[in-house]
Amino acid sequence: MKFSINKTDLQKALQELSKGVPSRSTLPILSCGLFLLKENKLVIRTTDLEISLSIYIDVEGSQDGEVAIPMAKLLEICNAMPEESLEFETSDIGKLKITNSIGSYTIMGQSPEEYPAKQKLNDATQLKISTENLLLLINNTIYAVSKDDLKPALQGVLFNISTTTTTTVATDGHRLVKVVLSEKNDGGDVSIIIPSKFLNIIKNRLSSDELLSLSLGEDHIQAEFERFIVSSRIIKEKYPDFESVIPKDNNFKVIVNKNEILDSVKRVSIFSNKTTKQIALGINEDNITLSTEDPENITSGKEVVACKYTGEAITIGYNSTYLKDVLSHCGGEEVHILLKSSLGAGIFLSGKKEGVEKTTLLMPIRLND
Repeated sequence: MKFSINKTDLQKALQELSKGVPSRSTLPILSCGLFLLKENKLVIRTTDLEISLSIYIDVEGSQDGEVAIPMAKLLEICNAMPEESLEFETSDIGKLKITNSIGSYTIMGQSPEEYPAKQKLNDATQLKISTENLLLLINNTIYAVSKDDLKPALQGVLFNISTTTTTTVATDGHRLVKVVLSEKNDGGDVSIIIPSKFLNIIKNRLSSDELLSLSLGEDHIQAEFERFIVSSRIIKEKYPDFESVIPKDNNFKVIVNKNEILDSVKRVSIFSNKTTKQIALGINEDNITLSTEDPENITSGKEVVACKYTGEAITIGYNSTYLKDVLSHCGGEEVHILLKSSLGAGIFLSGKKEGVEKTTLLMPIRLND
């Protein structure tokens, strides 16, 4: 294999493709990217066996071929090189020679035969969704996805798609977000759990109000952009019955300015215990008293925020990190909080957008005496 490529083009591609390289793996070949050159078209692919990224680059090629190259080492080399073309050439034993105007360098590649095969989408169907709507759904749910490897079903966002609505749900057991988007869908009813890593990668490329076509296979999902393809395994687990945990009888209602309470939570939580992150909200008719105390470090914080409240006086505890996440993802100027008791889940409702219905649930924590 022999080709010439602009250093900046390669550098940008490697930075993007590094998202598909596992940080730790028992298979050394996965630390590499597969380089395939055919008729001046270079395809570079990375995978962690769950997700696969491919980028297509136009190069000046003179000899087709393929080789697996260590990604971290190649990116380190690129970062150190001046802005000019780089010449790549591989030998019969996989040694890679890199040449530019100031020198030549060699690293050892690996056999392309060892590299995992490309993911295949069997019996794929096409699902079309506007990039604006998909971005809205991702941004409003992705933060609540679980990072617990023992709960694989919760490591993605549930998409329930019908002919008239798209419902997305994410939960980590402490908070739950449900977003219902009214939109016409032509692909029929679909219910899948899409891994958060796939959604995080594609959301950075959703910038215009166009239709994105997602290919849905039996086990995989794929999104194709200009010169960039990302595919991922679908999470084949049963999603929990989320509707049963959303309370229907929370009759105590708080109305509070979003920015005021969010800023207050940020300040007061500085003085909370770094392990429990516990913060208390004492709610009465016209204000919320936010307080925290950490006896171990002899710190405490207390603030009062004005509100409108209908219900019995109540004191409820939350993990301040989760509370900040929920509040920061609420739209509009006001937040409506529906409560029932100090130990029941609170429902957070924010400013409505036409065609969008969002419900956020946050579980409380038991306050220390």
